[in-house]
Amino acid sequence: MDEITTINIGDFKKQPDGSWVVAKISDIITKEGSVIRLSPGMFFKQGSKLWGFDLVKILDEMSQNQNTA
Repeated sequence: MDEITTINIGDFKKQPDGSWVVAKISDIITKEGSVIRLSPGMFFKQGSKLWGFDLVKILDEMSQNQNTA
């Protein structure tokens, strides 16, 4: 299964309802070398998937790790 190797949490903003919105053009790069380009204004709600990835879960975990670092 493919994995995300590069994602910039600074390209996203967390919303009060727990969803995440793309704030500026963002490229997600996978281990297989695929590039997923996201446009500003796209949003992701809990449980939604993009290319099989749960971006809300990934971004929430990244956010928690930044707060504990």
